[in-house]
Amino acid sequence: MNLIDMYVRKFLNLIELERKYEMEFHKEEIKRLGRKREEVGRAILNLKGKFLGQSLGCTLVRFGRSKEIKTEISPGDVVLVSKGDPLKSDLYANVIYVGKNFIDVAFDVDVPRWVFKERVRIDLFINDITFKRMKEALRYIEKEKPKLINIILGIEKPEKPLKEDIEMEFYDKELNESQKRAVKRAILSKDLYLIHGPPGTGKTRTLTEVIVQEVKFNKHKVLATADSNIAADNILEYLIKKYPFLKVVRIGHPTRISKDLIEHSLPYLIECHPKYQKVLKLKEKISEIKEERDKFLKPSPRWRRGMSDDQILKVAKKNKDYRGVPKEKIKSMAQWIKKNAKIKVLVDKLEKLSKEIADEIIKEADVIVSTNSMAGSEVLKDYFFDVVVIDEGSQAMEPSCLIPIIKGEKLIMAGDHKQLPPTVLSDNEELKKTLFEKLIKKYPEFSSILEIQYRMNEKIMEFPNRMFYENKLKAAESVKNITLMDLVKEVDEEDKDIINKIPVQFFHVDGEEKRDKDSPSYYNEEEAKKVLEVVKKLVKYKIPVSVITPYDAQVRLLRRMFEEEGLDVEVNTVDGFQGRENEAIVISFVRTKNFGFLKDYRRLNVAITRAKRKLILIGNENLLKKDTIYNEMLKWASF
Repeated sequence: MNLIDMYVRKFLNLIELERKYEMEFHKEEIKRLGRKREEVGRAILNLKGKFLGQSLGCTLVRFGRSKEIKTEISPGDVVLVSKGDPLKSDLYANVIYVGKNFIDVAFDVDVPRWVFKERVRIDLFINDITFKRMKEALRYIEKEKPKLINIILGIEKPEKPLKEDIEMEFYDKELNESQKRAVKRAILSKDLYLIHGPPGTGKTRTLTEVIVQEVKFNKHKVLATADSNIAADNILEYLIKKYPFLKVVRIGHPTRISKDLIEHSLPYLIECHPKYQKVLKLKEKISEIKEERDKFLKPSPRWRRGMSDDQILKVAKKNKDYRGVPKEKIKSMAQWIKKNAKIKVLVDKLEKLSKEIADEIIKEADVIVSTNSMAGSEVLKDYFFDVVVIDEGSQAMEPSCLIPIIKGEKLIMAGDHKQLPPTVLSDNEELKKTLFEKLIKKYPEFSSILEIQYRMNEKIMEFPNRMFYENKLKAAESVKNITLMDLVKEVDEEDKDIINKIPVQFFHVDGEEKRDKDSPSYYNEEEAKKVLEVVKKLVKYKIPVSVITPYDAQVRLLRRMFEEEGLDVEVNTVDGFQGRENEAIVISFVRTKNFGFLKDYRRLNVAITRAKRKLILIGNENLLKKDTIYNEMLKWASF
């Protein structure tokens, strides 16, 4: 067995392992928690469906109830819709919008009538399609052995560029020197380049300049992807705002694309195409014939009695009873079969015409934007690209990146391997090692780091810069000395402990970590009280603030407390807040006895690099000082 075959076998097994873990996680939680699953935010009960209409090929349904909905389920999630036992249902939908007491979803299949009755339940569930596409990508690699896979495995090395530098006109005139250097090197590279973008360094902005230069300078067609829909939409948003001359098409389920960007989605562009009127006429005709067909008897096993379609048509001509089935019913089934055959012909025509329109749109585009998974969809099946550009490469499992990679001759990836890796439920170390991290370690000469950060005060940057980025980062002049006092004029004496010029503060709380028996997650009530006290002061001065913590149970406790106090402040896990920022960030560390996954320093790096002007750390000093890195953090926060 050669190296490629071993690589394929290994990841096929790991993907199946992860798929089973994810499936088992949802099934086991549904069984274990039952109706209580709503309390952890992964189910919504006692809903009733209401038909909203058709849009971009989907049936839209609003599920509502009088009681307010509090849930972790969010737009883009795949949900299991059920009545009775959820694990006996096979009806899936995509979430479009979550309101105060309703949730809008889109179905790709015919919607059963029970959906519009009382006591419907929605559960967060596994998205199996992505796992299938990962496997398909691996099987393609096994068969075709593309060059980029040889480079990934070290069978071949990336080719060195013919030139080290080149005169280039930048479309984004405000790029700094490290960003320009990364763009040039990426454009000159033959088959591989990696851009390391620490927090606030303008990684996506740099990457979009790379994309436009690939199109305009190298005359290349580009496939740009990211693991999540939000990250893919970020690429799209940058491209259409900064480079309106580019023809960009977003591939993806319309419910998972931001409403502001839907005009650039393939389903929307198809509906705007001149040939779409023919599609509408075909759909109309199909509906008419379906109505006619459904007046006749459907040949179900009960009435078929083992007869094939051809037999039914022959017996109907003879106008006789057969196998105990009256001749009237046989003739009715024959009519149903004839009408159904007409429908099939029209459906084939419809599919052919829809593909023709989609192909015209895709062929005219300079850039196709999608998630990693959607790069493996049917609509892009026969397409190959000069360049594949992957953003947030350090947040995607390696097999996820392979889905777009097999479609390109050249690969450009951006990410930050010093931040959190993808969530892996099977906890497999091999799946946690991202392709971005492997490649940047294997081929450092084909990479560069973005050095200027535009997010945080220099003092907030100092510790993560020293601990994680070898002191390579510099704060831009525009953010170097920003503090809360730029936003506030006068401060009451009792609030000066929080509302001040100090960018980083630590508060010791002598609390106790606790865990409920049916939950693996921890919370700390004393810390939560301190968080509430701090947040109230920040809110009093209208300072935008977010609260983050490593533990789901602490998130739930804080949300409950904030709601009781009427505070409209976001509380999220560290993982859930990755890639985002705010003027002030409050972190609750929770643990008092053991570190648990606080020991993953990448999670710490994400947590402490979200704040612009003020970072407030709340934890137990007695525990934290026992760890070298956390002890350094305490020194930094009290300096």
